[in-house]
Amino acid sequence: MTIHMNKVAAIAQVKTKAFMGKNCIIMPLFAIGFTFIMRLLYHNMDMGADAPMEMLDAYVLSMGLVMNLSMTGVYCPCLLLAEEKEKNTLRVLMTSSVNGLEFFLGSILPVFVISVIINFLLMPISGFMITGSSLAVFSAVSILSSLTSCIIGMLLGIFAKNQVSAGTLITPVALILMLIPMFADMIDELSNVSRFLFTGILMDMVSDISKNADKIIKPESIAILIAEVVVSIVLFIFFYRKNGFEKD
Repeated sequence: MTIHMNKVAAIAQVKTKAFMGKNCIIMPLFAIGFTFIMRLLYHNMDMGADAPMEMLDAYVLSMGLVMNLSMTGVYCPCLLLAEEKEKNTLRVLMTSSVNGLEFFLGSILPVFVISVIINFLLMPISGFMITGSSLAVFSAVSILSSLTSCIIGMLLGIFAKNQVSAGTLITPVALILMLIPMFADMIDELSNVSRFLFTGILMDMVSDISKNADKIIKPESIAILIAEVVVSIVLFIFFYRKNGFEKD
C-alpha cells in the first residue's frame, strides 16, 4: 500500500482544525489545569516528613500524564472519528483516492503530537523536572504510551455511531486507564493489573525516577509497551477492514 505524504498532510491539517474545536481542545487544557491544581493542593497540605516535596511533585506529574493520555490521547481521536461518521464525511474519504493507511496516519498524527507535547509541558507545571538519562527513558515511554492511547481512541471510534455513543464507549476505558494506576498503591489486586497498563507503567516509572531507583523501568515493562502498540494497531486494522471502510 503506497503512502502519499501530501494526502496524509492534508488529512492531518483538517484533523488539526477539528481538534481545535471546543469538544477536543478542552481535553489537553483539562490535563494542564488538573496538574496545576493538584500541585497547589499538595503544596498546601501538610503531608509530613515521609512525603518529600519532590516525590509529591512526581506523583502530581504522573497523575497529570495519566489524565492527558486518557482524555487527550483516547478521547479526542475517538470523538473526531465519530464526528466524521456522524457527518458522513468518512465514507466520502474512503471512496476517494485516500487509502486506509493514509487516513489512519493523517488522523492520528495531530492528536499524537499534541499529546506528546503536553506530556513534556506537564513537567514544569507539576514542578518535577526530569533530566539526564532519565529524560531519555521518560521520552521513550511517554511517546509509546501516547501512541497506544491514540490508537485505542481510533479503535473505539470505529464502534462509535455518533459523538454521543463515543462518550459512552470512552468513559469505561478512560476510567480503567486512570483509576487502576492511581489506586494501585492502595490495593494489591489493582497493582497486579496496573503493571500491564501503559498508564500504570508510566506512573511507576515517574515514581522510580523520584526515588532515584537504580532501574527506573524493567525490561518486561518495555516489552509490554511495545506489545500494546502492536496489538492496538493490529486490532484497529482488523476492525477497520471488518467494518468495510476500505471496501466502500
